Amino acid sequence: MTTAFVATIGGHISELVELSERLPKTPQIWVSNDSPQTRDLLADRTSIMVPFIGERDRLGVLKAVPQARQIFKFYGVERVISTGSAIALGYLPVAAAMGIEAHYIESSTRVESCSVTGKLLAKTPGVNCWWQFDTAPEGFAPISGVYDRFTANFRTENPRIAKVVVTVGTTDRDFRRLIARLVDIMPAGVEVLWQTGASRVDDLGIDAHALVPESELAAAIADADVVVTHAGAGSLATVLAAGKVPVFVPRRAEFDEQIDDHQVELARWADENSLAITAEADQVDMSHLEAAASFEIVAKPVGELVLT
Repeated sequence: MTTAFVATIGGHISELVELSERLPKTPQIWVSNDSPQTRDLLADRTSIMVPFIGERDRLGVLKAVPQARQIFKFYGVERVISTGSAIALGYLPVAAAMGIEAHYIESSTRVESCSVTGKLLAKTPGVNCWWQFDTAPEGFAPISGVYDRFTANFRTENPRIAKVVVTVGTTDRDFRRLIARLVDIMPAGVEVLWQTGASRVDDLGIDAHALVPESELAAAIADADVVVTHAGAGSLATVLAAGKVPVFVPRRAEFDEQIDDHQVELARWADENSLAITAEADQVDMSHLEAAASFEIVAKPVGELVLT
């Protein structure tokens, strides 16, 4: 069975890569957007880079339809799996209409409520919709999610904070509020990797990197004493996989940092399940970093991902 994996850049594609490792190995094709992250993540996979489709970009979705048909026919695709976001609307309904097995896995950022993409696909005939947490909304069935294999343990030694990674993801929305706060509280002498995305930081006096290649960022996270990140699904999975508990800071819709407050939901869930130290952007202080550095993550084996 040839499988097409379809996801946009950022947490969506990194999450799909993680989930794909739990599926039986079959021929596959990857469809995403060109970026340092995807070039790195998909370097050893057959991939097609397509135009980015933004949030609620109806024209972009319509333009994706003929390309989806062409890809499915050319590669003889028999199954399509997507974690979104809007790109899923251009590919999964087409797959279902062509009689191809179609699966939408709602992003693990969504804990309590569906995305707009999820709501639409749950009503699309032939599209199977899956939920990564216990209580699945109407139209979705539960599966074992990307965080199920992680458990936090308290470290016996006192935390040392000499290296910090700050990452706010690849979204096109600003999160200066967090970065400026961290500049104010970071002690002198601490080595910091700043991945700042679309945030306006030219006047903050830091060595900022809008985007950092996936392998480079993963290596820096593995070497860091603590990671401060926006409350994105991909960022959480990456930090946990490195054996660390992050300081997890949700973007807020009221500041135009995100389209809605789904990051607040994930931040609350991660904090309640001891997988993150959650803080608001304008309230982060060194006690949050010290608390996060006091824990380590242990990963346990999880079973095969079954989409039936």
